[in-house]
Amino acid sequence: MPCSFVRPLLLGLAGLGVPHLIAQQVEPFEEPPINYSATEAKDPATALNAAHRARANAIRSLPAKQRLRWLLDEFKVPVESQIFVFSKTSLQRDLITPETPRVLYFSDEAYVGWAPTGAFEVTVFDPQLGATFYVFDAHETGDAPLLARSNDCLLCHARHEHTPSLRARTVFPDARGEPLSGSGGSNIAPSTPLEERWGGWYVTGGGPGLRHRGNLTGRNIEAFEGPSAQPTRNLASLEGVIDTRRYLLKTSDVVPMLLHDHQVHVHNVLSTALQDARIALHRWPAMREILGLPASAPPQGSCLVVFESQAEKLLDALLCRDEAPWPADAVRSDGVFAAAYAKTRKADAQGRSLRDLDLRTRLFRYRCSPLIYSESFAHLPPQLREITLLRLSSGLRAFPPAPAFGHLEEAERVAIHEILTATLPDLPAGWGK
Repeated sequence: MPCSFVRPLLLGLAGLGVPHLIAQQVEPFEEPPINYSATEAKDPATALNAAHRARANAIRSLPAKQRLRWLLDEFKVPVESQIFVFSKTSLQRDLITPETPRVLYFSDEAYVGWAPTGAFEVTVFDPQLGATFYVFDAHETGDAPLLARSNDCLLCHARHEHTPSLRARTVFPDARGEPLSGSGGSNIAPSTPLEERWGGWYVTGGGPGLRHRGNLTGRNIEAFEGPSAQPTRNLASLEGVIDTRRYLLKTSDVVPMLLHDHQVHVHNVLSTALQDARIALHRWPAMREILGLPASAPPQGSCLVVFESQAEKLLDALLCRDEAPWPADAVRSDGVFAAAYAKTRKADAQGRSLRDLDLRTRLFRYRCSPLIYSESFAHLPPQLREITLLRLSSGLRAFPPAPAFGHLEEAERVAIHEILTATLPDLPAGWGK
């Protein structure tokens, strides 16, 4: 049953016939073997519901900020990851304005969003389904789970290669946070120039070289692009811009903003790879029978083509390929997030870690995403995980490098391979050979 805050939007969409149209179009993830909506999730949110079933009503009765802290603690999401979005680009759009922005927090394994006076929105990752979406509504009572799985979120979150996925959008917002009519908007990709990012978001920090579209509203598109565009508005904090007492911190620091962009992209690629690989494996027995191969025959043909294609996309995402260039003196962080992010670093014998940030010319010192340690990567089908890691190992050690690895300096490629050799569990037998 949809939560109360979702109903007005759904009723409006029903008047336009949107749910009817959606019902007529069966997405691949709603068919075997995924059966996304019909499959009971076995993710961290499901585990949290089971662990706190007896205390559910007591937790709902906590003050809102206490509920938020409790939720962040349960999912091990650092408070320091706080970022703000004030555009009306959420199911809780009626609660979001430039004066009352929605706040987001994230870790390697979970994303938590909250519009004050509204419900909490949670995204986690299921070993078989990929991204799963939940709502924590304090107005629920009785036996309702704390976190209710909400497929209403798929109205917006099923648009990345037809896979349930995260979205980080940049728009041109007016003074109410409404995206300007006809301005469109776009998902932020690694290649999106920094000067075109974060329209509809608050951004604090950054050096004089940083140009972006955050912190701004306008009456027309020309206020954001072209010769009449407003200059970048740099903010040290959000004190005096919003009522920061409603939130846990006073900042929406540029470093978690950049990391959020990176993680959303990598998590989406991981979710697509998981589902496409599962679909290919599901179809393999029929193909094997057509080819007259024995039941023990490993995947090949079109199934292997899917694995190879997804491995290439995974490596492009993990190795930060096609990242937008950083202008000089662009990023000056308050340092709060960087210290929190480093707490879970995995270091090799030389003290090097994939969580080491650069922040001078790029995000990471060693350009291999720490999400390679994530549960989402660990739960890829074994065949796809092995192909990806073996390609990674050979690509990092090849000289001269293949084009997909050419953006990495030789010393950086060597360092990444050594760090992974020392810190990544369950490396395949052919790693390093």
